[in-house]
Amino acid sequence: MKTLPPKTSSPRPRRRRASALMIMIWAVMLMSVTVMGVVEYVSYSADEATQSTAEFRALYLAESGLTVGLHPDTRRGDPHLKQKIGTDSGFDVVINYEGARIPVNYLVDERLGEVVYNLFIYWGLSAEQASITVDSLADWMDRDEDPRPNGAEAAYYESLGISDRPRQRGFIKVDEMLLVRGMGAVDQIKPDWREYFSVYGDGLIDLRTAFRDVLIAVTKSSEADVDRYLRERDGADGLAGTEDDRRIRSSEAYNLLALDSSRAQALSSILVDSDDLRRITSTGYVGEKRAQIVVVARRGDDRSLTYVARIEE
Repeated sequence: MKTLPPKTSSPRPRRRRASALMIMIWAVMLMSVTVMGVVEYVSYSADEATQSTAEFRALYLAESGLTVGLHPDTRRGDPHLKQKIGTDSGFDVVINYEGARIPVNYLVDERLGEVVYNLFIYWGLSAEQASITVDSLADWMDRDEDPRPNGAEAAYYESLGISDRPRQRGFIKVDEMLLVRGMGAVDQIKPDWREYFSVYGDGLIDLRTAFRDVLIAVTKSSEADVDRYLRERDGADGLAGTEDDRRIRSSEAYNLLALDSSRAQALSSILVDSDDLRRITSTGYVGEKRAQIVVVARRGDDRSLTYVARIEE
């Protein structure tokens, strides 16, 4: 009688179980990654929505502050210009006048060209650099193609491979000045130079609001005399644009600035002691989010308002 060999069990069921286990583990890992991705996306979307809401609220508060600043009864230094709403939000409004800045689009006037030259020298440019920059700024705006002694017309820019300069018109934005020969040097030594120029001014500088550097450049007075004038003008708190500011007329200002009669007479055509072109800067904030709106507007004798420009930052 034949003896049959004993039966051995097949390894296939074990392999199948192992494969099923690996598939299950892989599926769990895939689901974990997917869930983590969804959670991260939801979290990011929630953060983004929160940020967007904060940005919108900050802009809304800036608009609210602008409404206060544009009201005909609102004056510089009015306590209503700074308002806190809630624990970490509110608006801050600053009222100034375009006459505080140099009207760059009038630099073809040699008197204002001299003011800018003096300003650049005061900031640390060499006489040669200052002359090149001032002449080039004027050449940018005039209608002819004849360069000033140290200026730059089309031939200069073409030698650099630039074919669309100068524009032969006034500046539309202050930043546009950077396209002009020599302004790179100004930008290096005085990064905040933009604060001292306006493209909206009417060719006059306002003694009531002009910045310290501008006063030094336009009057050629000593720093001590300019500081004396500012102490009188800005009041006891030493801050411009607050309630204790003094309204100083031109004649008293000339005395405080130690200007002799001939110098005062020469400057009287570009210096004024009042200005109706307001610059209202309203900043709304929510936490660390900021929204800023700048409006330049002219107030008429009938208290009407004419908008000149609006900039959102």
